[in-house]
Amino acid sequence: MTQQTSASASKIMLIRHAEKPPSNPPPHGVNTDGDHDSESLIVQGWQRAGALVVYFAPSVGPFQNSQIATPKFIYASEVASGSSSERPQETVTPLIQKLGSNVSVNFNFPKGQEQNVANSAMACNGIVLICWEHQNIPLITKWFPIAKNPPNPVPTSWPDDRYDVVWVFNLQSPSTGYWFYPEPQLLLAGDEPYSG
Repeated sequence: MTQQTSASASKIMLIRHAEKPPSNPPPHGVNTDGDHDSESLIVQGWQRAGALVVYFAPSVGPFQNSQIATPKFIYASEVASGSSSERPQETVTPLIQKLGSNVSVNFNFPKGQEQNVANSAMACNGIVLICWEHQNIPLITKWFPIAKNPPNPVPTSWPDDRYDVVWVFNLQSPSTGYWFYPEPQLLLAGDEPYSG
């Protein structure tokens, strides 16, 4: 049995990468040069990536959601042989650019190394944001110790049709673990409240 890492990160937030092209485009994925790229975000996804900047790091005023905080550590899956998707990194790059030297960035874990991502994130001293492909997000969260009597159960799957949700894990104490809160982004037209 693999030993579980003790939790230090005060808050871990997980998001799915922003919108991607359908299996039969249009809309097409486009890279930062505006060229078609099936591994990149569609235009709506780039809009979400931009909107996430002030969602996680407001320029003026308070956070629109009290469960959200500015990350000190950002993870996104490595572009590697297991997954050539550039979308997780593209989704958080505008936020990384805004935060500059105030954030530590880790793109070193490819899809398939979810336990390693979980352990690395939990070991961070501060607030963490992880952007990943949605099918594998529950494979990250299953390694988080969950405190007794949580206000919400941790889902075993990410809804296939949702790009507009944040899974928030708040540390109750290093010895007891995290409580889970599902939070809607409500950033773009068509975003909906969270319903599980």
